[in-house]
Amino acid sequence: MKTIIRKHALKFRRQHHKILAVCILFFMMFPVSRIFAQKSISVVSATYVPAVADTTRKLFGGKITNYGFGGLALKFTSFNNRLAIMTGGRGACTINNRFTIGGGGYGTANSIRIWSPNADTARNFKMGYGGLDIGYIFLPGGKVNFGGSLLIAAGAAFWQSKPKSDVEKIAGNDFTIFPVLELSLYSEISLNRFMRLNAGISYRYISGAGLTYMKDQNMRGFSCWVGLLFGKS
Repeated sequence: MKTIIRKHALKFRRQHHKILAVCILFFMMFPVSRIFAQKSISVVSATYVPAVADTTRKLFGGKITNYGFGGLALKFTSFNNRLAIMTGGRGACTINNRFTIGGGGYGTANSIRIWSPNADTARNFKMGYGGLDIGYIFLPGGKVNFGGSLLIAAGAAFWQSKPKSDVEKIAGNDFTIFPVLELSLYSEISLNRFMRLNAGISYRYISGAGLTYMKDQNMRGFSCWVGLLFGKS
């Protein structure tokens, strides 16, 4: 009887040792398999190159190389042989690093005295214009650009008396709308990736205004300006 018990105990110990060995081998192989799986996944992810979508936008068949820039400008000119200061700005996008299309507008900021029938009342001339701005960059560069533009605009002019009167409100101050063309040459210097210094000269052509107090030729003339443009280069 003791011999039979010893045999069964010996078999149980052998089976226990086998089970223990299998468990130890399993726990040894488990981290190795995980490391191998991680390495295989990293290799696959490293060799996989996702397809890049073509997000290039086009305008009039050309590639938009700058999605937009704009800013304020201070312009010095003359009306009726008197100094005029105009404030305004322009903005545009660039196509193929050459062509620009956008808009711009300017208006008088100071008082321009004109003739008044009443010696006790002064009349001040007010004028503004704005519209489509198209241009071409002759010398594009990373730091300095040199180009030209044409502003095709609508202008408006009127006068205001000082002090104001009720008659002037009824008469509408001789408010008139007329076409304006302004050809410009300019240069831009990049101060950083988001800001440019802009300066140039222009000639303003006005025809058909029909003002009773100022001739068309006295509204035409050269201008010079300086401004800041903002936009990612």
